[in-house]
Amino acid sequence: MRLAILLFAFVAAAAAQQAAPQPGSDDPVIRAMRAEVERSKGLRVIDIDVPYFIQYTLNDASGFGAQATLGALISSNSTRFRLPNVEVRVGSYDFDNTGHVFSGLSRLPRLDPEQWPLDDNEAYLRSCLWLATDRAYKVALESISRKRASLKNLPQQSERLPDFLKATPVTYFEKPPVVKYDPEQWKKRTAELSSVFRAYPEILASGVESQILTGKTYQVNSEGTALRTNDLLNFVRARAEILAPDGTLLRDAVSFQSLVLDQLPSQERMREALVAMAEDLKALAKAPVAEPYTGPVLFEPRAAAQLLAQLLGDNLRVQQRPVSEPNRPVPIIPSDLEGRLGARILPEWLEVIDDPTLREWNGKPVSGSYEYDMEGVPARRVAVTEKGVLKNFLLTRTPVKGFSTSNGHARFPGGFGQYAAAISNLIIEPGESAPMGDLKKKLIEAVQTRSKPYGLLIRKLDYPSGASQNELRNLLTAAGGGVRPVSLPLYVYRVYPDGREELVRGLRFRGLTSKALKDILAASREREVFEFINNVAPFAAMSAGGFLAPATVISPGLLIDDLELDKAQGELLKTPLVPPPSTH
Repeated sequence: MRLAILLFAFVAAAAAQQAAPQPGSDDPVIRAMRAEVERSKGLRVIDIDVPYFIQYTLNDASGFGAQATLGALISSNSTRFRLPNVEVRVGSYDFDNTGHVFSGLSRLPRLDPEQWPLDDNEAYLRSCLWLATDRAYKVALESISRKRASLKNLPQQSERLPDFLKATPVTYFEKPPVVKYDPEQWKKRTAELSSVFRAYPEILASGVESQILTGKTYQVNSEGTALRTNDLLNFVRARAEILAPDGTLLRDAVSFQSLVLDQLPSQERMREALVAMAEDLKALAKAPVAEPYTGPVLFEPRAAAQLLAQLLGDNLRVQQRPVSEPNRPVPIIPSDLEGRLGARILPEWLEVIDDPTLREWNGKPVSGSYEYDMEGVPARRVAVTEKGVLKNFLLTRTPVKGFSTSNGHARFPGGFGQYAAAISNLIIEPGESAPMGDLKKKLIEAVQTRSKPYGLLIRKLDYPSGASQNELRNLLTAAGGGVRPVSLPLYVYRVYPDGREELVRGLRFRGLTSKALKDILAASREREVFEFINNVAPFAAMSAGGFLAPATVISPGLLIDDLELDKAQGELLKTPLVPPPSTH
């Protein structure tokens, strides 16, 4: 009798399990993706190069934006769009269609629609996925054929990394947030902030932009992963330009961002920051042009965070060199830190951590947080250094020598059919620190020891940059090929032996790489929480890039032993012939 009861219980449990709906089955988008992934596993021309991995991603976003200048609203818009990405890999995890200079390139006609449905019409979604998958599969077949042909012309490689790493399937469905705002109120707020610059007729051009972005990302792949995560980003940023008496165009920008709309600073606080920026620009225009300088440089916490976002943040991703024809140049700039795993890159008392699981720091929310990356891998905290020694890179599912798993940092579509890693919340932890006042004294002591008339203090860099595309192109050219240039220092001060500070302008870094970080002499007790929108554009140029990844750098001020700064080269403009009109 007991056996019969146990058997009945087992059958009942099995029936209940079979009847239980699959997680996410109440979402028509997830249902459509799952159905087409299963159907597409049967794709084949002949029984070679069949798909071993298929992934569907759909970014579903709504946005509101407003732009204003001198108190006048110049544009506003509300948008809703769906951006799909269909990935088909053929071959195997060891060798597939990615990682070639022409991976993903094809002249095949497009049969799948460019406009995807905004509603959840399951039948039409499946039709879109079907046609997009068909095209992606044909492109993958072309790509793997080109890759094989290129490898025949290359010398035999003794050690070759796999093309893709396996990952444990995950299922996660985040509840969509309710975001309420009044578009009319935000138009007024944007216009009111822009009116700050009416009191500064010296400023040639200015503007304020507000953006409220709300969305979710769907992701399903053939390994069994199914995700629906929220994408939230809100920011307000202002830019202004002024002409110095010698015709040099100077600029500055200020930005506020938050994942939660209600956590943006108050209108009054933003207005105060814009007033301060305008006053700083006026002072900068009157400042003398600096002379080239070599010696110790003190970075205040904000400037140090901007510097480390570039010297560390941009170099913590390393790329596999793609397969190419012999002697054919490959369009990538290698990381400064490539090949330096296990080497000291910082003083022993300075540690670096990247933590996408961090939600706040000292009670302040941080915006570099996320649950899963673009490859469906859970976000993980990464100890980048240990006693100043480089221990880890930020990793995706594209293998890097010495690592066999991703740590969940794929944040951008990359080149050659792969994804690119990027920082999340980058934290610089000093084991030894002192007040900024003491670091300034150390700077003065260092320049006196070297019999220099002054040292340099930097308060802010042009990062993210508000420069024009032409100016950025000139900066990249000046840096030379194969080198990652660093953004221009905006506010630079000569610090004299008596402690006096003098604002100067017109400098750029010369030959600055991550190797300079070994020469950090001291760190401040004060810290800066610097937030910016990463877009993998050079210098994180504002309004560039189709994909946005909010990031945070938490840094102390830094005194670096020896840096070179040279005069910045730029085109001089003629000042206006008549004064500006009255704006009062």
